[in-house]
Amino acid sequence: VRILNGGTEAVTRVLIESTDDSGERWSTIGVSDNIIDASFQALTDSINYKLMKSAV
Repeated sequence: VRILNGGTEAVTRVLIESTDDSGERWSTIGVSDNIIDASFQALTDSINYKLMKSAV
């Protein structure tokens, strides 16, 4: 988690690094003025990426 532009105009960037059972690694980033929204964006992007790569 990184806070960009501190103060009341702060923007939060969340980086999630993921690994699957075969050892493949990928990273996703979420950005928002709300840490929960940024985290949720990064997490859902990570899950969607894995599902698309697995052709589910």
